[in-house]
This record gives sequence, C-alpha cells and structure tokens, in this order.
Amino acid sequence: MKNKLIYEFGTPQEVIWGGHMVIGIFFIYIGYELIMKRKIPEYMVLTMIVLGALAFFYHIHIWYENF
Repeated sequence: MKNKLIYEFGTPQEVIWGGHMVIGIFFIYIGYELIMKRKIPEYMVLTMIVLGALAFFYHIHIWYENF
C-alpha cells in the first residue's frame, strides 16, 4: 500500500483532490457560460471572488509558515 499524502492541517489527499476537481468543474462551467456569451449569475461571481480570496490567503499562510 502506498503512503497516503497528508496536507496542511492533516487534510487527507482525497479531500484536497476532490476539492480541486469540484472547483475545476465550476471553472469549466463558468468558461462555457462566457464562451456562449451568457451572463454569469451574481452568486457565481461572488463564489469566484471568495474562492480566489481563500486561495490567496491560504497560500500566504503556507508561505509565511515556511519562511
């Protein structure tokens, strides 16, 4: 059996990878809506802003902890 990867805060790899897949599907959908020239609903725009802010602050936290 392979060693399981454990991420920051003890999060198992399945949770991280699953989250990346869900977010990737979300961005594919947003991209499709933009290509079809459809208006993106406000709640999706807010979701993108929140996800971007979370990613930014998470990576700042990781960077700070490693230096």
